[in-house]
Amino acid sequence: MLDPAKGYINTLPITPAPPPGMLLADHFGASFGYHVRRPHGTRDWLITYTLAGEGRYHLDGQSHLCRAGDIFILEPGAPHDYATGEAAAYWEFYWAHFTPRPHWVHWLHLPALAPGLLAQRISAPALRQRIEQTFVRLLQDSQGIGIWQDELSANALEEILILVAQQHERTKSHPLDPRIEAVLSLLNQRFRERLTVAELAQMVALSPSRLAHLFREQVGSSLMEVALNLRLRQAARLLEFTSLSVGEIAREVGFQSQFYFSRQFKIYYGRNPTDYRRQVQSPVATSPNGGAR
Repeated sequence: MLDPAKGYINTLPITPAPPPGMLLADHFGASFGYHVRRPHGTRDWLITYTLAGEGRYHLDGQSHLCRAGDIFILEPGAPHDYATGEAAAYWEFYWAHFTPRPHWVHWLHLPALAPGLLAQRISAPALRQRIEQTFVRLLQDSQGIGIWQDELSANALEEILILVAQQHERTKSHPLDPRIEAVLSLLNQRFRERLTVAELAQMVALSPSRLAHLFREQVGSSLMEVALNLRLRQAARLLEFTSLSVGEIAREVGFQSQFYFSRQFKIYYGRNPTDYRRQVQSPVATSPNGGAR
């Protein structure tokens, strides 16, 4: 792995920052080699939400990894660089540059990983889905043309910031048990496998009944519901960004039956896989010439 301490980062070209005052957002993915370096930071705020893979932020001499479900926020003026994590080989995320409205500042009191870098983990599948759907709305509104588009964009970003702030307040008073964090991480990494409650319980040294009870108590859903939702969310990304058939996608995400996959997908997303692909790949839903900042 490339060692930032050896001066490699300082040899990379400086990435221009967008002008402050505009709300810019997009959906982006890149393999290892993608890198942004800003030794003087930016004049606005930058939020990223990782969908898949792994990103690496380097600030104040330390590296911090972000994985699916992680919100990272860079404050103005914070020297930084971020890149696709080498081990993951790919990083997919939403991003938005913004200048907070005065009443937003209260929602930006989040844990700091380093000076100028705020972070919040989003674990609950239902909350992840809502944040992802709101980012989709943010992208559509920020790239649309028409009256009140700026207000619609700001409303979507405001909703995201409130949801993240709510999650922070919840975790302050009710932090996740480390064993539940470990199980969530395993489910994210091995979602294709048909892991049983007994297998997961053995990995975290709990009885199956105790794990099932503790997981539902802390996450709000059962283990099998979360595992199913992770497969469906990955399937949605494959429908949007690949040309794989519905049957191929079903097998790729761990379903043995295409019929069962399609039925569960419609329950979760409100439309069957073919209709979902048609919608997300339509010109209205696709970001024109999207990229990362």
